[in-house]
Amino acid sequence: MSKKHALITLIIIIPFLVIIDSQIKIGQASTIATVYINPPEVTNYTIGESFTINVTVANVSDLAVWEIQLYYYSSVLEAIEWEEGPFLKNVRATFCMTVAWNNNYNSTHGRIWLGCTLYYSGPGAYGSGTLATITFNVTGVGSCPLSLPLDQTKLWDSSFEPQPIPHDTIGGYVYVGGHDIAVLNLTPSKTIVGKGYPLFINVTAQNQGNFTETFNLTVYCNTTVIETQTITLADEESTTSTFTWNTTGFAYGNYTITAYASPVPDETDTEDNTFVDGVIHLTIPGDVDGDGDIDIYDVVKICSIYGVENGDLEYDANCDVNDDGKIDIYDVVIACSHYGEKV
Repeated sequence: MSKKHALITLIIIIPFLVIIDSQIKIGQASTIATVYINPPEVTNYTIGESFTINVTVANVSDLAVWEIQLYYYSSVLEAIEWEEGPFLKNVRATFCMTVAWNNNYNSTHGRIWLGCTLYYSGPGAYGSGTLATITFNVTGVGSCPLSLPLDQTKLWDSSFEPQPIPHDTIGGYVYVGGHDIAVLNLTPSKTIVGKGYPLFINVTAQNQGNFTETFNLTVYCNTTVIETQTITLADEESTTSTFTWNTTGFAYGNYTITAYASPVPDETDTEDNTFVDGVIHLTIPGDVDGDGDIDIYDVVKICSIYGVENGDLEYDANCDVNDDGKIDIYDVVIACSHYGEKV
């Protein structure tokens, strides 16, 4: 072959060799051993139920010893038990141990520390399979990572002096749905109301759980029921409902307004089912300053914002005696008709 032909051949072959070498490296990178949680996501369980996950290894060569540390939120999960998977013991006899098992490892997490080794000399396990199966009990609602820190996950081969096997780790994720209703807000139309006139109360409730819920929403003045409405909300849906307090028959004085959502079945977080707004002062119609009598100061206060409507910057709901959304002659007349009266 001439030098010219040899040079042309090398020019043609070298790019192919580079491509083949690159493909080999990519293949090696893509088949590095991996320890991972299977299934990667657990989502179909609620409080009180149990489930299992597998700690699985993939693409490993000559595995003879493994060790893992698995972390989880102690507020959501409780680890119950574990058993060895078939991957190593299908090769020959094994010895496994629980190094540490603590559902309250620290203030936020539980930790499982497990290890296993093949007995006697001989080759290790090749391929993919389950190292351990762990059973958890669901104790709370929320999102919970299942973490396998890489620096705390160990793989060794079957050498006389075992060598570490390079690997990656992939954790899992548990999402525990729950039943949770919350009252987010309570807003009365005013803080001073004339006896015999209505007080309108807007209450916002939200379904913070993962199931469609139907529940009773009740508004109280002190301990007396004002009104109860039955509400149905899809998961994460919220709504604002208006309640009307007919103040006729109630004594003059101060009243605390409270909204309460009745707990739904299996609801555990009930602290946010109650919302207390504050104090409503029930007095003589037209006593817009709430001092217990109708005098010139009340009339002047109403007249000072005459013509203002709800939504205007100057609007004062307490001066809107009949609560029709505007300050007009009717409010002045109501105050004047009770002029001089005292509580």
